This record gives sequence, C-alpha cells and structure tokens, in this order.
Amino acid sequence: MMLPGIGVGYTLRTAQGQFVGVVRHRGGRRDLLLYAAGDPDTVERSLALTDAEARELGGLLHPVATVEHVPELERGAGSLTVAAVPVTAASPYVGRPLGEVAARVRGVTVVAVLSAGRTTTAPGAEHRITNGDALVVAGTAEGVGALSRRLTPEVP
Repeated sequence: MMLPGIGVGYTLRTAQGQFVGVVRHRGGRRDLLLYAAGDPDTVERSLALTDAEARELGGLLHPVATVEHVPELERGAGSLTVAAVPVTAASPYVGRPLGEVAARVRGVTVVAVLSAGRTTTAPGAEHRITNGDALVVAGTAEGVGALSRRLTPEVP
C-alpha cells in the first residue's frame, strides 16, 4: 500500500497468524515491522535497515541465489564467477547425465539448466543434458573454465 510522503508498505500474515511488515522508504531505508498478535494495525517492534542491510537480509531469506545476488556474492567470496555454459551438438556429453559432465571438475557447481524455454534449478546428477541447453554454473574462474572446456571439444 502507498504511504504518502513515506514510501510503500507491505504486510505478510504468516501461517501462525503473525503479521510482519516492511516499509520501503523513498530514500532507500527499509523498516522491518512486527505487529502485535492478531492486530495488523499495531506495530509492536520495528527495526530500521539500510538498503545494503535489507539486501543482505533478503539474500539470507531467499532459498536460491539468483543473478540479482551475484554482486553481493562476489564481494563476499572474492572470486565467484557465474556463467551460462552452452551445450552444442558437438559436445561429447549430449544425452548423458549431468553427473558425468561435472565429475572430477573441482570448484564449480551447476545451479540450473536452461532448456527449451524452461529452467531446472538445482538439477540432480541424473539430469540428462541436450543440445541447446545452457548450464548456469557458479564457482571459481578455473572451475567454470574447466567445465566449459569439458563440454566444448576443441576444434582442430
């Protein structure tokens, strides 16, 4: 809901019936609100968060790292690389399980597979890759490079 002169307010009712809210101020600050039990009009506690603190809290609450999180992760890890590695018809791994592709490649994790307009997040080792897929990977630059070279044979 719009809060004239302040920003925008959001309220969530949890499965236990507790009301929690966030006020996003025009200047970037966020207020995290905990309402009185059963009363979404009475704020019992509030916590002011800077824009950076709100992003960090969102990252902690979000179950899967997304592209939006990458800049924060890069700062925290120092050497994280995220890339989409294409799978072409020339790849020796077309039709084979993902576990075979990633076997013995250290420093990289396949976080998703993009295939024919669909996204499979956290694919299992049994997931079979196909021509035209793109593997979304995260890891060290060396690990991402090694996986990419494994998927794409060298042209003589």
